Parts: sequence; C-alpha cells; structure tokens
Amino acid sequence: MRLNGEVESMLDSPCVGWCSVRQFGDKYCKGCGRAEWEIKDWKRLPAIYRRLRVIGLAEEGYNLRHLTKPGWRPKLKTITETANE
Repeated sequence: MRLNGEVESMLDSPCVGWCSVRQFGDKYCKGCGRAEWEIKDWKRLPAIYRRLRVIGLAEEGYNLRHLTKPGWRPKLKTITETANE
C-alpha cells in the first residue's frame, strides 16, 4: 500500500477506515466486511486467502479500497446477523 492509502496489489488490506468491529464490537465490519480475526491477522494470512477474500467481499458489495477512485466516500453496508453465526 502506498502512503496515500492507494492499494498496489490484491494483498493489501481492503479496510476503508470505518471499522465497526473495533469501534462498536460488530461481528463483521460494516465498512469492509471482514471479521475481527481477519482484520487482526491480515498480514499473516496466506496470500491466496487474502486475494480470494478481497474478491469475495467485492462480490458481496462492499466498498473496498481496491475498487475505488481517489476522493471516494465509503457507504456502509447493512449487515444482518444470522442464528448460525
């Protein structure tokens, strides 16, 4: 990742800077869609997992840093928790 926050590869964090997991204790972040363990261990996760997770989050409709242009403002996604989680 560059100093200005732009991504250089699919391995960079998809964080958009609106972390509801760490601030509000949500199970999944409303900004990027990752679970707390994914956020915490992102750099230690295998490269293939990180690439596939970024693709999956994009398919789910999250506003990832990888897909945005400079000057964008993230729109938080509403997450509904299920009984299975």
